[in-house]
Amino acid sequence: MKTVSALEVRKRFGAILDEAAGGEQIVIERAGQPIAALVPLADLERMSPDARRRVRLDAIAEIKRLAHEYPIDIPDPAALIRQMREERDQQIADNIRRDRERGR
Repeated sequence: MKTVSALEVRKRFGAILDEAAGGEQIVIERAGQPIAALVPLADLERMSPDARRRVRLDAIAEIKRLAHEYPIDIPDPAALIRQMREERDQQIADNIRRDRERGR
């Protein structure tokens, strides 16, 4: 990214415009403060709020399409917790039984 003064832009507008057309992003300063930017037209399209919104909505639509195409079977959280508790209880009971058999 290149930075130029407003005075330089007035003096060399054509050359600076050619640089922007060639892909260079140029920040224009006045009194040392950035006030504007000159960007290639392709970059402007990507920076447009409408274009960015369109890209995001397209991505969401693609995610929804993939979710329908490849559904995931998600178990009931309560049933999963019950199963884990039962497995833990069984493991504890097995450990107690094993300890009793060993005479502890």
